[in-house]
Amino acid sequence: MKNTTSALSHPDDVRKARFYGWYIVLMACIANFLGSGTVFYAFNAFLEPLSAARGWTRAQINIAPMLGYMVNIGGVFFFGTIVARFGPRILMATASLLTATAFAALGFCRDILLFYAVFMILFLGVSGMSGVVTATAVNNWFVRKRGTALGIATAGVSLAGFILPRAALAIIDAGGLLSAFLWIAAAIGMVSPLSWLVVRRRPEDMGLLPDGDAATAVADDAAAANRAGHAPQGDALPPHWTFSMAVRSPAFWRIGLAYGLCMASVLGVMFQLKPRFSDVGFDGKTAMNLMAATALAGAAGKYLWARLCDRFPARNVVATLITLNAAGLGLLLVPHSLATAILFVVIYGFSMGGVVSTQPVLIAATFGRLAFPTIARYIWVVVGLNCIGYPIMGGSFGMTGSYGAAYSIFIAFNIVAVCLIASLKMDAKGNPIPEKKD
Repeated sequence: MKNTTSALSHPDDVRKARFYGWYIVLMACIANFLGSGTVFYAFNAFLEPLSAARGWTRAQINIAPMLGYMVNIGGVFFFGTIVARFGPRILMATASLLTATAFAALGFCRDILLFYAVFMILFLGVSGMSGVVTATAVNNWFVRKRGTALGIATAGVSLAGFILPRAALAIIDAGGLLSAFLWIAAAIGMVSPLSWLVVRRRPEDMGLLPDGDAATAVADDAAAANRAGHAPQGDALPPHWTFSMAVRSPAFWRIGLAYGLCMASVLGVMFQLKPRFSDVGFDGKTAMNLMAATALAGAAGKYLWARLCDRFPARNVVATLITLNAAGLGLLLVPHSLATAILFVVIYGFSMGGVVSTQPVLIAATFGRLAFPTIARYIWVVVGLNCIGYPIMGGSFGMTGSYGAAYSIFIAFNIVAVCLIASLKMDAKGNPIPEKKD
């Protein structure tokens, strides 16, 4: 293994070799596809068949992901601690096996309470194989190209929305609900050996530096640490942020609450978008294609919004995309037509994708690369209020027979989120300032 000095003494060799960080990005994309993407999108195919086969209402089924996200909050905090100490490799390898087992078990659940319990285990596994864990894996390898790298990695979630529901629906039609659960579970299980073979903790462990030519990146990261009120402490451990320090930072609360409110609408809407299109008159195939197209637009949005954060102040980029997110939701309140649906797919799909990908970018830009896993585990607890999106959707449909009331609430959430993000203070270079209070 080469050390950092020897790697830098042969810049031509470094430039010719493909930077290993991009393999980390690919692995993170796959894990997000089969982890977060599965629980986020696959149930567009399962919701109606489950309701028909088990006799459960949509409101009852919507309780499952809400409970799952409550477990996810604790899981993110726990796994955030582990990934900060030991790195993402062991977590991705083991948690993917737990996720696969839980997803397969869902196919055997006949009692709604058992379904809830297994769903909570499923979300615990997902929080260990994707989310903050994959974001940390990518963040460790990039600074200057952080937005681009995270955009590609998180695009896996939306690509799952384009592929998995249609694949699941085809399997359900051909072999039934249980077959779909088992086949998808087998795919999730493949993340375990792949992540063990590919994932490495930091570029420094391989004699490299962030971005592959990281002299500038290291300087930028040191500047981020200084903005956070830390002296650079090297790469052995992240800068020291305790919970009490984090909660005294205004930026911590503004970012956490903004993304929590915005993500409530994304999770609530996308979890059952296909049924919504069916409810307003589209046939099953058209409804599924519209949902898949929304997810595909989200994949493009994840990449492009995150990449824009590499070129422009992240605060301004995030405020813009949340504004568009609210505008897209407004289209769901307009009398339905194919033209309106397509406009929704383009505007909402493109903007909601950026909500997921810019969150780790904004956290890292504010608190620095090395502080990311420590801060992320705390801030994701606040973001966890997004779980209210599920009961809002289920309650709206149960009481009114439509999702209109939920969409109005979500628009209000997004307006508040824009105000919170816009209130972040920035330094002369356009980077958000944590404003840590001692």
